[in-house]
Amino acid sequence: MKMFSLRIFLVLSLLAGLGAVGSVGAAKAPSANPAANVMVEQWVGHNFTFLALPVDKQAAGYEIFIGEEAVHGFQGDRSVRIPYAEYVGKQITVTGIVPFPAGYNQKEYIVTMTVDDTGEKLAARTMRGQLEGLVLTSDLTNARQQFLGTTVYPKFRDLSGLYWTNTTMPRSVSLPIGSPVTVVDVYAGNQSQKPIWLIVSVNGEKAILPIAYSWTNTPVEAWTEAPPWQADLFAADPKISLGGSYALWAQIENGDIEEGMTKEQVHLSWGKPMRTEKNDSVWLYGTKRLTFHGVVLASIETLSETNETSIDTVSVK
Repeated sequence: MKMFSLRIFLVLSLLAGLGAVGSVGAAKAPSANPAANVMVEQWVGHNFTFLALPVDKQAAGYEIFIGEEAVHGFQGDRSVRIPYAEYVGKQITVTGIVPFPAGYNQKEYIVTMTVDDTGEKLAARTMRGQLEGLVLTSDLTNARQQFLGTTVYPKFRDLSGLYWTNTTMPRSVSLPIGSPVTVVDVYAGNQSQKPIWLIVSVNGEKAILPIAYSWTNTPVEAWTEAPPWQADLFAADPKISLGGSYALWAQIENGDIEEGMTKEQVHLSWGKPMRTEKNDSVWLYGTKRLTFHGVVLASIETLSETNETSIDTVSVK
């Protein structure tokens, strides 16, 4: 712990006033149109917005610290966290990034930042390359530009209803998978993994569709070539883009699968598999093993609960 504290102290000293020298490794300042996916090493000059926190985390505050108290915060002193009520919704600009070894050939980062409206200096430490409680401000802007007023098609059977107080639990809003909804508002949510809330109108009710707009502030191992919001919604009617009969879509809505479905259709019906094997050609859901030829479901097998090496081929229709 003493060695770690000394390392952090030296890192903060190196940043010369918490952010005056920018990033070790010379990250470039962002252009007028920042990249959709921004690596931690490229954060210098980028603007982030403080998210709301879930009710049960608000009392603890953000795991971000006023500059001169950062070393104590990095040692686990929760009393020096910045308070939720004073920072929620504020914007900061990143002024410095310094990597440090985190074991097992991994590295994390000390991030220094300045509060835009006050000039206050803050510091934080990433965990798995991520800072909780922040969203890239341009992601929020771009999500508004892309989705506000448009029709989208959620990949869920239920959405959380919108509520405006911390004491009222919202009721679930049900809808068929892939049904059209209108985006009536877009704002910052309360989860770093899906930091943006699309507020959608479902049969006259408002509901929340959380998304991540880009892979920024997401562990790099989770990145894919597709934008992350595609995991949560279709931008076009899936009954047209994916094809399939009314009967097939009724099966998806009922949580059924059958041979001949595509991976996308199976994913909609059963959700993400517990694990995959053989270069994503085998998906496992509990005692069910699904084998695909290309993207088409070729067989559905039931594994014995007592001996998974014993397999009975079944038809699930």
